[in-house]
Amino acid sequence: MSVRRLLGHHAIRSLVFERLLLTGAAILAIAALVSGRVAAREVPRLLDVRLLSLFLVLTIAVELGKASDLFDRLVAAVAGRVRTARGLAVGMVAVSGALAALLTNDVALFLVIPFTMGFRRVGGLQLAPIVVLEVAGANVLGCVSPIGNPQNLFLYARGGFTPESFFRAQIPWCAGAAVLLAIAVPLLVPRRALVAPPVEPFDVDPLPALACVALLVGGVLALFGVLDHRLPLLLAVGGAVLLGRRLLVTDFSLVLVFAFLFVGVAGLERGRLYEVLDPVRILGHHARGMALSGALLSQIVSNVPAAMLLATAAVGAAGFRGLLYGVNAGGCGTPVSSIANLIGAQLFVREGGRAREFWRRFLPASAALLVLLTALSLLLVS
Repeated sequence: MSVRRLLGHHAIRSLVFERLLLTGAAILAIAALVSGRVAAREVPRLLDVRLLSLFLVLTIAVELGKASDLFDRLVAAVAGRVRTARGLAVGMVAVSGALAALLTNDVALFLVIPFTMGFRRVGGLQLAPIVVLEVAGANVLGCVSPIGNPQNLFLYARGGFTPESFFRAQIPWCAGAAVLLAIAVPLLVPRRALVAPPVEPFDVDPLPALACVALLVGGVLALFGVLDHRLPLLLAVGGAVLLGRRLLVTDFSLVLVFAFLFVGVAGLERGRLYEVLDPVRILGHHARGMALSGALLSQIVSNVPAAMLLATAAVGAAGFRGLLYGVNAGGCGTPVSSIANLIGAQLFVREGGRAREFWRRFLPASAALLVLLTALSLLLVS
């Protein structure tokens, strides 16, 4: 069987593009337990129950939003009003960032890219550059909020951020990222007029939409310390009942990923390989060293595990701010630096695009963003 046919199999495709982080996290956790670096009795202590409960609440809120068509309505409204290819790129990048800030970057792409690919019926329109920009937008604009990227939620909880300090740190960084993406649009997307493809009208189901908003608000308030984390968790039980049978197909992988990583990362930190390859030992514990370590390590293991591995070495508010910048910049670069990159490629191909077209544009654009955003990070922590 050829590599192309093997990667085309739905099970392999899901494992490589959507479940890579889950599979890797599970292997790390199992290896930590089997090797004896982590004892089974330690597992309850290693798990951050508050953080895991917030991911569970977020997962159910996202599924309620999907069930209500609330977010699809927003994407369709933007896509239906564009009149040029560059306008489409700007509008959909903005929507990708806004949805990612509310729902995480991966979920935003599942909503945005299928609508974008509806324009494939417009002859001669190159959609690969637009989808690449959407992936970048979800990664580097969505991280303006603590729930925009999974690593943000972890670092917010571990880094002692307040809402004020987090947004004060992220708004300048995300503003710089927005400027870079705005510059990239005319460089990557040719000027061209277009007519939006027709979209069948649909209504938003109000009950799951309201439940989604209530859970998102409750989860954010719990994260900010305004509510006890058990209250939105209790509300999530009602949301689960509202989902009914749809709960059986809800993707709880984000909860499992972090549960496994809490165990697996502890095992890695106790191993000799980590002592040898520890980037913090090479680049230092100061804010600039943490930013560089986060950006570089993300290229190999993805930015979520990188954040968890390096968090124990971050010293003070400045160290965590540098790490936050580093792993967010590190979502650009290689295909595995953020799982959103792989998901974006899969969605592009699934909706009729060619993988070669995506990667040919993604690799140079993402590498340039990595260099520029890392430079911006170093400037902001200086």
